[in-house]
Amino acid sequence: MNRRWSLEEKQGAVERLRSTRHRELAKELGIQKRQLYEWRKQLQRLGKEPLAEGGEQKLEGENRQLREALARKVLEADFLQGALRRIEARRRTNAGSGATASTKKSKK
Repeated sequence: MNRRWSLEEKQGAVERLRSTRHRELAKELGIQKRQLYEWRKQLQRLGKEPLAEGGEQKLEGENRQLREALARKVLEADFLQGALRRIEARRRTNAGSGATASTKKSKK
């Protein structure tokens, strides 16, 4: 008879893969070893694979790096928007009379 495994049971089995020999675990659970690998792939796709030791710290470090990168990009975007506003303001004042804006002639 085929048994249905809950998501929690699959997560528990995949977690035990880290500390138990795969063949022994499969035998204990009464399943084929390849089924454990399929569960691990399934949990990875769902984003529910248990974190390895130190995995949480790794994710926190990555999160911090991403926040810093985002902050730099926000500053760059703010700077560029300010520069664009100043350029647009100059264009409006020069074009106010309806005449074409001109630049100073260079002396030769």
